[in-house]
Amino acid sequence: MPDVSIAVSIPCPTCSGCARSAWSESPAPPWAALAGTARVEWADGSPPGLPLGTSDPFRRSESLPLLGEERVVRIRGPFRTEGRVPFQALFAPALAALNGLVEHPDLMRHSAMTACTPLAVLAQGDGYAWLRVRVEEVTELVGAAHRFPPSTAGSLEDLLPPPGIKVTSSQATSGGLRYYDWSIQSDIGRWAVCTDDEHGTAILLHGEWSSHQDDVALGHRPLSPSETALLRAAWPDPGRSG
Repeated sequence: MPDVSIAVSIPCPTCSGCARSAWSESPAPPWAALAGTARVEWADGSPPGLPLGTSDPFRRSESLPLLGEERVVRIRGPFRTEGRVPFQALFAPALAALNGLVEHPDLMRHSAMTACTPLAVLAQGDGYAWLRVRVEEVTELVGAAHRFPPSTAGSLEDLLPPPGIKVTSSQATSGGLRYYDWSIQSDIGRWAVCTDDEHGTAILLHGEWSSHQDDVALGHRPLSPSETALLRAAWPDPGRSG
């Protein structure tokens, strides 16, 4: 089959007129095996009319993407791909995509990183585009600890709330996985999904977001006992569990 992939560039809707880059360039954590974007919204089938308003509703997908499948997605800027290699995108089932994993912790195990090739731009608006993509690879969150060798690279610095600054934080647990997040005045935030069982704690999925980025990384970063203690001390309230 000939390569029909295309280049896509979507500027940042909040700073497209400034000198900053129109896409995220934050480095992935050094332990990450895959890194990509969480700015992808997965449609259930092909929405009629492709809603152009960013607040217009459409049916979100509950189904994990399948290898070789073609899907319709909406991507929010900043985003770019030159089409030569697939881009990595986070998939979360509809309820988690709309309301967050902290509200639906049982859906952590149904989330995945997907490698996607853009095939066509179906519609484009201010700071977003509807694309038809081909799914080239699917790496489920729950398989990350078995698929990727453990890495001790990097630290918890990017995940832990900054000291001396008031943050909003939450956590939730389900089936041996624990979700952590924090944010500052809804401007910037971090989140992670970790294993939390008899084998210890390990970061599998890490997210970093602001008005200019929504980056996500998947890998296998076991925490030492001292790192686990730091993590738990930063979120002393066990929160809600699922």
